[in-house]
Amino acid sequence: MSGFIKIRAKELLLGNTIKLFFVSFTAFILKVISSASLILLTNAFLISPFLQNLVIKYNSFLVYFIYSLIVVTLYLLLFLFTSCLKMGEKAIYFMHSKTGKTKFKYLFIFLRPSQSFRAFYLSFRLFNLKLLWAIYFFSAPIFCTFLTIFIYMNTSIYSVVLYTLIIGTAILTSISLFYYNCLKARYSYAFNYLCTDLNLTVKEAIEKSITHSDNFIKDYVILKSSFLPWVLSCLLIFPLFYVIPFFKLSEAKFITFTDGLRFALPQNAYLPYIDKKSNRIF
Repeated sequence: MSGFIKIRAKELLLGNTIKLFFVSFTAFILKVISSASLILLTNAFLISPFLQNLVIKYNSFLVYFIYSLIVVTLYLLLFLFTSCLKMGEKAIYFMHSKTGKTKFKYLFIFLRPSQSFRAFYLSFRLFNLKLLWAIYFFSAPIFCTFLTIFIYMNTSIYSVVLYTLIIGTAILTSISLFYYNCLKARYSYAFNYLCTDLNLTVKEAIEKSITHSDNFIKDYVILKSSFLPWVLSCLLIFPLFYVIPFFKLSEAKFITFTDGLRFALPQNAYLPYIDKKSNRIF
């Protein structure tokens, strides 16, 4: 399936590479500018004489408390802005994967008040879910890493034991990374559902994503892993303006294709039909 998705993505990319790259580049630049501006602004105000005078004249605890509330509010607004841009970018790629057409104005469609909260809430929910799974899967590898460093720095052990600890930690990290990516793949369809159905709630989009992504998780992880050589080749061969749209369009095409595959099945079918001889999904 990975090869088929890439071929379809390349076909859709013909004549649209620069346009799609400009969409991703614009979203990236706007995120960087807004994030950098807010960081510089909050840091400059923190060391400004104006804030220091307020601390001297009034209660310092109260001043810093109000300042913290303002900073938190500003960063929440920044997260809202970046979430809307992310949703708009994904909407463009999903639209292009279905129709082969792209409209740049859809990058800002989720900045509207009626849709901005949905984008913010979905990104917030997925961020927390992925963070919890990351803590769950990577706590053991991190513990083993620090334990190996502690043993190496404070005790004298045989080289064979040290190499065994390093290799074991690397294997454990690889296994954790694989299962973490599999868990992340269960939420990947939520963006598509929220982009295409403006009446769908965030909770319904996540639940629908978890249900419909089953039996395609392995293929999704294989597809994303197959782009590692492409990413590495950006340093020498293929420029970013081709690889970034190719990767994101392939990801969008995979989601729209596998999701549409379910609608092509008989009404009572829950799982896709799998030919046991060829092991292909139909």
